[in-house]
Amino acid sequence: MNALMFGLIKSGHWERAHANADSNESYEVFSQNMSDGRQIPLGRIGETKEFANIACFLASDQAGYITGTSINVDGASSPVV
Repeated sequence: MNALMFGLIKSGHWERAHANADSNESYEVFSQNMSDGRQIPLGRIGETKEFANIACFLASDQAGYITGTSINVDGASSPVV
């Protein structure tokens, strides 16, 4: 069994959070503020496709020998040291 540990990924949840925020900033500015390098070292929020790609890989025969691991899909927010 494997685990995918996800960080900030673009989704309807964040779009609703932006819509409910008492702010005049655009969604782009809102999302940039969440991913400003202090929180996400890669400097951006992840795309759903990026998460889906690793999930599909783990479900494929190509990952047949990968087991018992956690994979961070979080833009290096939780680096493995």
